[in-house]
Amino acid sequence: MGRFFLVILLIGFFYTCNSQKLEGISSKKFKLNPWENNNGYRYSLGYFKDLELGVSYIISSYPQKDPGYGGFALLVQNIGGGLEYLRIGNKNAFGARISYEVSFSLLTAQIASDYIFTDISNQVRLMPKLGISLFSLINLYYGWNKNLLNQNDLKTSEHIISLEINLYDFLKS
Repeated sequence: MGRFFLVILLIGFFYTCNSQKLEGISSKKFKLNPWENNNGYRYSLGYFKDLELGVSYIISSYPQKDPGYGGFALLVQNIGGGLEYLRIGNKNAFGARISYEVSFSLLTAQIASDYIFTDISNQVRLMPKLGISLFSLINLYYGWNKNLLNQNDLKTSEHIISLEINLYDFLKS
């Protein structure tokens, strides 16, 4: 049954991609430019046991036109880098983060890594996240934190729930 839905979803995606008409190009019906220079900012709030606040600059592949089906088959990729503030127990920590995010339809996934530091300690962690998305503008994630420095007193919680808002440049105009 799951394979049936996957096949239907793939057929719908390929039908949407091939039914596009681009101005000035009659021989090609579909052209994919994965990085169309749509940049913006991501604001994030995360909490499970620890509070996380962050802001990132993102470079996006957000399409210039609706790909069809009311944006249901929308594929967006983001690469971001930014700063964050964490409240881990009673410690204030700051960090630098890099991330890659892909959103398709209502589903989104992100892999991120960051370097967190305080005046007495530091931590490096890896964070995979899965969630739901509203046109890649508002994302709700459930994620895992994998602390890479085990001999450290700056331990983040193993799980996190985060809300991220992406504000692309084209929204400002």
